[in-house]
Amino acid sequence: MRITKKIVLKTIVLTLCVVFILAVSAFGIVSLLAPQTMMDFTASIGLDSISGDYAYQEYERTGDVACLARSFIVSADMKNDRTAEDRFTRLYEHEEFSEFCAEQDSAISKEEGLSGYTYRGYVCGLAARVKYRLASADTEEKVIDFAVSETGKSFPQGNPLVALTVEAAKAQDTEFCGLLITRIRGGGFEESADYKNMIKILEDVIHA
Repeated sequence: MRITKKIVLKTIVLTLCVVFILAVSAFGIVSLLAPQTMMDFTASIGLDSISGDYAYQEYERTGDVACLARSFIVSADMKNDRTAEDRFTRLYEHEEFSEFCAEQDSAISKEEGLSGYTYRGYVCGLAARVKYRLASADTEEKVIDFAVSETGKSFPQGNPLVALTVEAAKAQDTEFCGLLITRIRGGGFEESADYKNMIKILEDVIHA
C-alpha cells in the first residue's frame, strides 16, 4: 500500500514537472516567435516593464515604429532612463517618426479635453524628462535646447518645456530652474495660460 502511494506521488510530481517544463518552453517559443502577442499579454496582466521589452523585440523583428514608440514610453514611465534614452534616439531618428506622430494626432484630436495636445509633444516631453534625469552639469543646457526646439512659439498644451518644468520643479532643482526660466522668457513664446503657469512654478522653486 505504501509502495503504491509512493508511486502515485512520484507520478504526480513527475507530471507536474513535465507540465512546468512544457509551459516554460511554450512561453519561450511564443516570446521568440510572437513578441507582439507577449507584449499584449504582459501588458494585460500589469507587467508593463516586460511588455515594453517585448515591444522593443517586436520592433527589432519588424521595424514597426509603433512598437518602438511603445517600448520607449514604457521605459520612460518606469524611469529606466538609459534604456529609454537609447530607444528614444532610435525613435527620434526613425524615418517614419514624423508621419507616425501625425497619425496619432488624428486620434488625439477626437478625444475630449485634449485639444491643443500633440503626440510628438507628449513623446518629446517624456524624452526631455529622461534627458534631465540623466543630465550632468555639462549637459543641462543641451536638455533645455532640446525642449525649446520641440516647443512651438504658441506654447501649446503639454509641450516639452512644460514636462521639463514639472520634472525640475519636482526635484526642487533651483539652479536648473534658473537656467530654464531664462530660456523660456527669452524664447519668444506666446504668453499663454500654460506659459504663465510654468513661469510661476519656476519662480516659486527659485525663490523658495
